[in-house]
Amino acid sequence: MFARRIFMGGAAIVALGSTARAQSADTLKLREELMALEKASWGYMRDKNYDGMKGYLADDGLLIFNDGTRFNKRETLELMKDYKLDSFTIEPTYAVRMITPDVATLLYRVTYTSSVKGAPMTTAKTLSSSVYVRRDGKWWSVLYQESPIK
Repeated sequence: MFARRIFMGGAAIVALGSTARAQSADTLKLREELMALEKASWGYMRDKNYDGMKGYLADDGLLIFNDGTRFNKRETLELMKDYKLDSFTIEPTYAVRMITPDVATLLYRVTYTSSVKGAPMTTAKTLSSSVYVRRDGKWWSVLYQESPIK
Protein backbone atom coordinates (compact mmCIF):
# COMPACT_ATOMS: atom_id res chain seq x y z
CA MET A 1 0.00 0.00 0.00
CA PHE A 2 2.79 2.42 0.97
CA ALA A 3 4.73 1.65 -2.22
CA ARG A 4 1.61 2.28 -4.31
CA ARG A 5 1.11 5.71 -2.66
CA ILE A 6 4.72 6.63 -3.35
CA PHE A 7 4.30 5.56 -6.98
CA MET A 8 1.05 7.55 -7.31
CA GLY A 9 2.63 10.61 -5.69
CA GLY A 10 5.64 10.35 -7.99
CA ALA A 11 3.39 10.03 -11.04
CA ALA A 12 1.50 13.18 -9.98
CA ILE A 13 4.76 15.12 -9.64
CA VAL A 14 5.89 13.96 -13.10
CA ALA A 15 2.51 14.98 -14.55
CA LEU A 16 2.74 18.44 -12.94
CA GLY A 17 6.28 18.86 -14.26
CA SER A 18 5.13 18.00 -17.77
CA THR A 19 2.29 20.52 -17.53
CA ALA A 20 4.64 23.22 -16.26
CA ARG A 21 7.03 22.61 -19.17
CA ALA A 22 4.15 22.75 -21.67
CA GLN A 23 2.85 26.00 -20.17
CA SER A 24 6.36 27.37 -20.18
CA ALA A 25 6.74 26.56 -23.89
CA ASP A 26 3.34 28.14 -24.59
CA THR A 27 4.33 31.23 -22.61
CA LEU A 28 7.60 31.53 -24.52
CA LYS A 29 5.73 31.24 -27.79
CA LEU A 30 3.26 33.92 -26.71
CA ARG A 31 6.13 36.12 -25.50
CA GLU A 32 7.68 36.05 -28.97
CA GLU A 33 4.32 36.53 -30.72
CA LEU A 34 3.46 39.60 -28.65
CA MET A 35 6.96 41.07 -28.99
CA ALA A 36 6.69 40.72 -32.77
CA LEU A 37 3.43 42.70 -32.60
CA GLU A 38 5.04 45.27 -30.31
CA LYS A 39 8.06 45.77 -32.59
CA ALA A 40 5.71 46.09 -35.56
CA SER A 41 3.79 48.85 -33.74
CA TRP A 42 7.01 50.84 -33.26
CA GLY A 43 7.64 50.38 -36.98
CA TYR A 44 4.11 51.62 -37.78
CA MET A 45 4.84 54.80 -35.81
CA ARG A 46 8.24 55.27 -37.47
CA ASP A 47 6.90 54.65 -40.97
CA LYS A 48 3.59 56.49 -40.43
CA ASN A 49 1.75 53.29 -41.35
CA TYR A 50 -1.79 54.29 -40.35
CA ASP A 51 -3.40 51.08 -41.63
CA GLY A 52 -0.91 48.98 -39.68
CA MET A 53 -1.60 50.94 -36.49
CA LYS A 54 -5.37 50.76 -37.05
CA GLY A 55 -5.08 46.98 -37.26
CA TYR A 56 -2.89 46.84 -34.15
CA LEU A 57 -4.72 49.06 -31.64
CA ALA A 58 -8.07 47.95 -30.28
CA ASP A 59 -10.88 50.46 -30.72
CA ASP A 60 -10.83 50.92 -26.93
CA GLY A 61 -7.03 51.20 -26.85
CA LEU A 62 -5.20 53.72 -24.67
CA LEU A 63 -1.58 54.87 -24.77
CA ILE A 64 0.07 56.68 -21.83
CA PHE A 65 3.52 58.12 -22.52
CA ASN A 66 6.32 58.87 -20.08
CA ASP A 67 5.32 62.54 -19.79
CA GLY A 68 1.80 61.57 -18.74
CA THR A 69 0.08 62.34 -22.04
CA ARG A 70 -2.76 59.99 -22.94
CA PHE A 71 -4.08 59.09 -26.37
CA ASN A 72 -6.98 56.90 -27.44
CA LYS A 73 -6.90 55.14 -30.82
CA ARG A 74 -8.29 58.09 -32.79
CA GLU A 75 -5.89 60.52 -31.10
CA THR A 76 -2.92 58.21 -31.68
CA LEU A 77 -3.68 57.99 -35.40
CA GLU A 78 -3.96 61.79 -35.48
CA LEU A 79 -0.67 62.15 -33.54
CA MET A 80 1.15 60.05 -36.13
CA LYS A 81 0.89 62.92 -38.63
CA ASP A 82 3.07 65.16 -36.43
CA TYR A 83 5.21 62.47 -34.77
CA LYS A 84 8.69 61.55 -35.92
CA LEU A 85 10.27 58.40 -34.51
CA ASP A 86 13.92 58.49 -35.48
CA SER A 87 15.05 55.25 -33.82
CA PHE A 88 14.13 52.69 -31.17
CA THR A 89 15.96 49.86 -29.43
CA ILE A 90 14.18 47.22 -27.38
CA GLU A 91 16.34 45.38 -24.87
CA PRO A 92 16.30 41.59 -25.28
CA THR A 93 15.24 41.05 -21.65
CA TYR A 94 11.48 41.24 -22.03
CA ALA A 95 8.80 39.18 -20.34
CA VAL A 96 5.16 38.25 -20.66
CA ARG A 97 2.67 37.75 -17.84
CA MET A 98 -0.56 35.87 -18.50
CA ILE A 99 -3.55 37.33 -16.68
CA THR A 100 -6.13 35.03 -18.29
CA PRO A 101 -5.90 32.86 -21.42
CA ASP A 102 -7.05 35.90 -23.43
CA VAL A 103 -5.24 38.72 -21.58
CA ALA A 104 -1.47 39.16 -21.32
CA THR A 105 0.98 41.89 -20.41
CA LEU A 106 4.29 42.36 -22.19
CA LEU A 107 7.01 44.11 -20.17
CA TYR A 108 10.18 45.53 -21.69
CA ARG A 109 12.72 48.36 -21.77
CA VAL A 110 13.01 50.58 -24.80
CA THR A 111 15.15 53.55 -25.74
CA TYR A 112 13.81 55.77 -28.50
CA THR A 113 14.49 59.11 -30.12
CA SER A 114 11.51 61.14 -31.32
CA SER A 115 9.92 64.54 -31.74
CA VAL A 116 6.42 65.97 -32.11
CA LYS A 117 5.47 68.84 -34.42
CA GLY A 118 9.04 69.56 -35.46
CA ALA A 119 10.37 70.04 -31.91
CA PRO A 120 13.98 69.02 -31.26
CA MET A 121 14.59 65.28 -31.10
CA THR A 122 14.70 63.86 -27.58
CA THR A 123 15.78 60.44 -26.39
CA ALA A 124 13.72 58.56 -23.81
CA LYS A 125 14.63 55.41 -21.88
CA THR A 126 11.50 53.75 -20.54
CA LEU A 127 10.12 50.70 -18.86
CA SER A 128 7.12 49.86 -21.01
CA SER A 129 4.14 47.60 -20.55
CA SER A 130 1.56 46.61 -23.12
CA VAL A 131 -1.65 44.84 -22.27
CA TYR A 132 -3.07 42.66 -25.02
CA VAL A 133 -6.47 41.01 -25.30
CA ARG A 134 -7.38 38.21 -27.67
CA ARG A 135 -10.69 38.86 -29.43
CA ASP A 136 -11.97 36.48 -32.08
CA GLY A 137 -8.55 34.81 -32.18
CA LYS A 138 -6.57 38.04 -32.75
CA TRP A 139 -4.34 39.82 -30.23
CA TRP A 140 -5.12 43.54 -29.87
CA SER A 141 -3.25 46.22 -27.94
CA VAL A 142 -5.59 47.76 -25.36
CA LEU A 143 -3.11 49.57 -23.10
CA TYR A 144 0.41 50.85 -23.58
CA GLN A 145 2.09 52.60 -20.67
CA GLU A 146 5.67 53.73 -20.18
CA SER A 147 7.64 55.02 -17.20
CA PRO A 148 10.95 56.85 -17.52
CA ILE A 149 14.10 55.04 -16.42
CA LYS A 150 16.59 57.32 -14.73
